Amino acid sequence: RTCSDAFKSAAGHLRAHRAQADMAEDETKMQSVRVVVRVRPMNDKELKNNTLPVVTGSTDKREVTLIRGVGQRQIRQTYNFDSVFTSFSSQAEVFQTIHPLISEVMQGFEATVFAYGQTGTGKTHTMEGDLASEEFKGIIPRAVEAIFERLNDKDKYVSYNVKASYLEIYNEELSDLLLENGEAKGAYNGVRAIDESIPKLSLVEDRGEPKRRGRGVFVHNLSDHEVGCASDVLGLISHAQERRRVGETKMNKHSSRSHCVFTLTVTTHEFTSDGCTMECMGKLHLVDLAGSECAKSAGSGANDARERERKNINQSLLTLGRVISTLREAGKDGARIPYRDSKLTRLLQESLGGRCKTVVIATLSPSQLAVEESSSTLSYVEKAKGITNKPVATSFLKVGGPGVGPVSGRGDKIDANEASMQDWNAMLARMKYMEEQMNEAQAALARKHTLQAEIIARSEAAELARDTAQAELQAQQAVAEGLRCQLAEVEAERRGGAGGRGGGGGAR
Repeated sequence: RTCSDAFKSAAGHLRAHRAQADMAEDETKMQSVRVVVRVRPMNDKELKNNTLPVVTGSTDKREVTLIRGVGQRQIRQTYNFDSVFTSFSSQAEVFQTIHPLISEVMQGFEATVFAYGQTGTGKTHTMEGDLASEEFKGIIPRAVEAIFERLNDKDKYVSYNVKASYLEIYNEELSDLLLENGEAKGAYNGVRAIDESIPKLSLVEDRGEPKRRGRGVFVHNLSDHEVGCASDVLGLISHAQERRRVGETKMNKHSSRSHCVFTLTVTTHEFTSDGCTMECMGKLHLVDLAGSECAKSAGSGANDARERERKNINQSLLTLGRVISTLREAGKDGARIPYRDSKLTRLLQESLGGRCKTVVIATLSPSQLAVEESSSTLSYVEKAKGITNKPVATSFLKVGGPGVGPVSGRGDKIDANEASMQDWNAMLARMKYMEEQMNEAQAALARKHTLQAEIIARSEAAELARDTAQAELQAQQAVAEGLRCQLAEVEAERRGGAGGRGGGGGAR
C-alpha cells in the first residue's frame, strides 16, 4: 500500500505539470509546415501601365489562381494553402494566422515565421510594416506586443526574461544589426566599412551530449539584448532598420538586399499548484528574406556589386528551394538534404524538418510581368506543405522550495539549483515509468482483491451451507426426538397391556 501511494503521489505530481503545459501530446506529434499566401494589390506603376493582373486569391476558399498564356492557350492553375490573403486583407488578419505560435513559444517551443517571394511583393511590409502605425505595423511588432501582453499576467508568471537579437546575411556574410557601431549605420550605398574590433560571427552547431540536448545551429558572437517591454524591442527594430542593406532595383525602389533574422528568446517562471516552479524557454524567429530577382527583371544596367548581390540572393534562395524539394522527397529515396550549401539554409535547419513550429508566408505580385516568379514561388511553397517537423519544448521543473537542497548518501549537501533542475523530457519519461509501475501495482492489487473476494464468497457460501445443514440437522433431530417419544409411549402402552392380561389369569 505504501509503494502504491508513493506511485500515485509522484504520478499525480507530474501529471499536473504535464497538463499545465500540454506538452505530452505535442512532443510526440509530427506537425506539417503551415503555408500562408498573400497577394499584394497592384501598385501605382502597374496601374499606370495598365498591366494585366493574372494572380487572384480567395480568402474563403483558401486558394490562389494563376493564369498563364492568352486566348485559347490560356492555362489556369489553382493552388490550395492553409490561409490565403488578398489586397482586402489587413495586417491584423495576417497576424492572426501566426498568433497561435505565441502561446506555443510561451510553453517553451521554438517557432519560425519566414516570408518568401519575389522582390517588391511585400515581404518586409508583412514582417515589419510601419512601426509607428497601429494599422500597418507588421508581424514582428505585433508578435512582440502579444508576448509582453501575456508576460504582464502577474498572477501566472513569477518572473520572466526576454532577449532580442537581429542577424543579417548579406552576400553569405553575417552581420549583427544591433551592435553599437557608428560606421555601420545608414542605408546601403555599395560599400560598407568593417570595424575590426567587432567579433566575427560564425555558424556553430551544438549537437549536445547523451544527457544534454544541444542548441542545434546558432550564431556564435551574435549579441543578445535584454528588453523589458515592447517599446524597447521596437526601438531595437527601428535601430536595425537603419543598418539593414537596402537598394533601388528595377523591380523595387527600396529592395532588401539581405536576409534578416529577428529572434526573441523568452524565459518564464511560474508557480505550479503544488509549490514547484516551472521554467519554460521558447524562441520566436521572424525571418525576412531578400527577394528573388531574375536577370531579365533586373535589367542590364546593374553594376558589378548589384549583380553580385542578385546572384548571391538567388543562389541562397535556390538552395532553400532544393532543401524544400529534398525534404518533400526524402521519405522516398533518402537523399542528402543540402542544409550546408548556404548559411541561410543551415540557419533554418531546425525550421525545415527539425524541431520548430514553422509558418511560411509567400508573397505574390498579381502582375503579368511577374507571372514566372509567382509560379516559381507557388511551386516552392506548395512543396513546403509536405514537410513535417517534430516540435520539442524546452521546459524545466524546479522541485522544492528556495534554499532547500537534497543531501547525498555521504551527507554532503547538493546544490539545490543543480539537483532540482530536471529536463522536462526526462521528467516525462520518469512519470511514464512510474505510471506503468502504478498501473501494474494496481492490477496486482486488483487481482489479489478479486481472489480474496472469491475466497470470501466461497467462505460465505460454505458458512451458509453449514448453517442450512445445521438447521436441517436440528429439524431432523427434532423429528427423531418426536419419533423417539412416540416410540416410548407405544412401548409403555404395550407393556401396560401385557401386565394386565397376566394378572387376570392368576385370579381365576
